[in-house]
Amino acid sequence: MSNSLINTAMSGLNAAQAAMSTISNNIANSNVKWYNRQMTVFNENGGTMTSHGYIGNGVNVSRIHREYNEFLADQMNRATAKQSALNSYTKNISQINDLLADKGNDVSSAIDDFFTSLPNVTNNAEDNPARTTVIGKGEAMVNMFAKADQSLRDLEKDINNQVTNTSKNINEYTKQIAKLNSEISRAKGFNGADPNDLLDQRDRLIQELNTLVDVQVTQQDSGFVNVTFANGLPLVSGTRSYEVSAIPSEKNSERLVIGYSNGIDEVREVDAKRIKGGELGGAYRSRSEVLDSSRNQLNQLALVLGDQFNKQHEQGFDLNGDKGEKFFNLGGAHVMPNGKNKGDANFTVDYTDTKQVKAADYTVTYDGSKWNVTVEPGSRKFEAKPNTSGELEFEGMKITVSGTPKAGDSIVVQPVGNVIAGMSVAITDPNKIAAAGAKDTGPSDNDNMKKLFELPDEKIIDGKTTIAGGYGSLVSMVGNKVNTAQVDFDAQVSITKSIQQQQQSVSGVNMDEEYGEMYRIQEYYMGNAKVIQTANSMFDAIMQIF
Repeated sequence: MSNSLINTAMSGLNAAQAAMSTISNNIANSNVKWYNRQMTVFNENGGTMTSHGYIGNGVNVSRIHREYNEFLADQMNRATAKQSALNSYTKNISQINDLLADKGNDVSSAIDDFFTSLPNVTNNAEDNPARTTVIGKGEAMVNMFAKADQSLRDLEKDINNQVTNTSKNINEYTKQIAKLNSEISRAKGFNGADPNDLLDQRDRLIQELNTLVDVQVTQQDSGFVNVTFANGLPLVSGTRSYEVSAIPSEKNSERLVIGYSNGIDEVREVDAKRIKGGELGGAYRSRSEVLDSSRNQLNQLALVLGDQFNKQHEQGFDLNGDKGEKFFNLGGAHVMPNGKNKGDANFTVDYTDTKQVKAADYTVTYDGSKWNVTVEPGSRKFEAKPNTSGELEFEGMKITVSGTPKAGDSIVVQPVGNVIAGMSVAITDPNKIAAAGAKDTGPSDNDNMKKLFELPDEKIIDGKTTIAGGYGSLVSMVGNKVNTAQVDFDAQVSITKSIQQQQQSVSGVNMDEEYGEMYRIQEYYMGNAKVIQTANSMFDAIMQIF
């Protein structure tokens, strides 16, 4: 009888020791961010049949339970991906805003300085220093355009680097997750118990992976998790991981995008529209929504300003009585054939009316009989019909096609892509400034200079907006997006913190609870020890009888 009592009490002592070890482990890991609180689960041992009925045989430890809520973990992953995307997006477009809105060192001020230098020639058309100042202010304006354009190009390179680094980091995480899948499955295979420390590590990696790109996680009965992204492309399947890489876009070889291979087929570009969340999603969004439009609008402004100034300047006459020449050299469109084109067609772009040229990119696709145009990112579509010369003419430009295209061939046309890159002041001789309105009217003739000075008041951007209005619209667009992004980011931070608090209330270590549990287990341990002490006293009393 005493042996039965002792065995039963010993099971309680062993259970208490296991519980105390769990409490100790919880307290030790209370400051570990990714740790999930553990709890010792007791089960009743089977009883022994006697003439009086079943008598209990104590307790056993069935498992060490991890306080984990799959729903909250999934919500936390989603929130992490959104917050990381907004953070990346906001940082990138804030750089653009800082560049364009710098009042002391911006394109707008340089344009104002250039045009305000013209009245000096208007007031004294033969004044050589005034003419020299106009050339100097023109060069300063061109330099400011070039500086802004180069800064935007540098940001494009930075985003390319983000894509490259993020793809490498994604691969590192997926390899580790696949490895942990194997270790977790093997550990569970021994006795079916959950290797809680490995599960915590895997959850941490999954959440950190979500800071890079939004992924979907599916739990398997085997203990594996499968990880997918971009609407179903597998990154981890069981113990196997799949790699992504940074590759040149088929549409724009200067732009890096995410490429994916299942290990059998060749690496293919992942549709940008399917990349959501994380740093990668934020980088993609900042590039497509703000960077592209900012560069296009800036180059459109330079094109229209330079071309319209040239046209008016060519209407005048210089101090030598010669017809005015172009004042500015300008770059042109940028054409990028798709890397998978089958035909041998070549394409050149010329302007027909710069006032009608849009700040947009076009994808022009040949379907075997006609050319279809998509204004990126897919906002408008129309057919480009050849003119009498066979050129594709639309929206202020014409495309000349030489060679033979194949059905499915396409190009991306950036009408203003290289305008600033090729921009410079063409005139170096102050006498070449065509201030006069007519030939041989004398040095005091300033009629053409007056018309040049009035150019900023004309609605020449898209035929709707002035030069100042065009730049102001660009600055306003970027500024509004930054403000909206910051509000969205701050709101998402609050949402993420709220979910994290909910998660911590379930999975986090609460020291007060652990202290209370420690006291309860201590009492439980002492109670079982007292039973053993009592059983020994009973056994001694029986032995004294004999």
